[in-house]
Amino acid sequence: MADSQTVRRSRSRGGSLIAPAMLGVLLLAAVGVAVYMWGRVPSKRPPAAQRATADLRTGRDARQTSGVREPMPTGDIPGWHEVFADSFNGRTLDRSRWRVYWGPAGGDPAAWFSPSHVSVSKGMLVISAYHDPAEGDRWVTGGVSSSPSLVQAYGKYLVRLRVEAGTGIGHALLLTPADGSWPPEIDFSEDNGRTRDRTQATLHFGVDDRKVFRSLGVDLTQWHTLGVEWTPRMLRYTIDGRVWATVTGSEVPAVPMALAVQTQAWPCTGTWGVCPDSGTPAVVRLYVDWAVAYAPAAIR
Repeated sequence: MADSQTVRRSRSRGGSLIAPAMLGVLLLAAVGVAVYMWGRVPSKRPPAAQRATADLRTGRDARQTSGVREPMPTGDIPGWHEVFADSFNGRTLDRSRWRVYWGPAGGDPAAWFSPSHVSVSKGMLVISAYHDPAEGDRWVTGGVSSSPSLVQAYGKYLVRLRVEAGTGIGHALLLTPADGSWPPEIDFSEDNGRTRDRTQATLHFGVDDRKVFRSLGVDLTQWHTLGVEWTPRMLRYTIDGRVWATVTGSEVPAVPMALAVQTQAWPCTGTWGVCPDSGTPAVVRLYVDWAVAYAPAAIR
């Protein structure tokens, strides 16, 4: 049994003994309870009211652990005008909306992207990481950018995704300058390949790549909607419809940027990422159910 249980015999304060017939009944009941409970794990979930008010920073409230697919939102929402949406319902990636990565990743000698690692299947974008014989049997991943169709300064972005576990394979949802300059960069969900129990949001700024970090505990192997609301001098990071962190100040960029989704393998050196090891699955996939972007309604 996962949790031992003790059945205490009742005895009166005066020490009187229970009749033999009654003792037999109690013993049979105790045996029945033991058989029923054998191998069962008692529920450790807190009451619904407690789950609903859990600290968002822990990533353990009911919404953040439910992990179910949800319909893509459609149309304008208060304060925002929809300018981009893709539910990946076709047979192939819509190249009028997305540009596909190929080649090395800047700043990461272990990362290599290939269009062959990006596909659309069963209504989802799938980015697969695996040793690719066509690329020297190295770890190869994929990425896409909205730069063919969506480039704007300021906006609200939502991406519904989940990422399979796999040491050394990190994911990133980010906004990056469409002209190829860097920084700035807004990562509204990323991890370093160590685990999938936490996401980090990072604002990169300045010629010396200064950073503002925010971190949230959440099970990324389950479905979640990660997002960012980017307005002048403010970033509001969201998960499943709720703001979990805010960054304000002149460091927030104001240049036109594109949305990107990617995974990448990390090197075995450095202080940020961890590299794949013997326990990393042969294939590690990122799934995107849908992606939606909005422009501020006030500047339509």
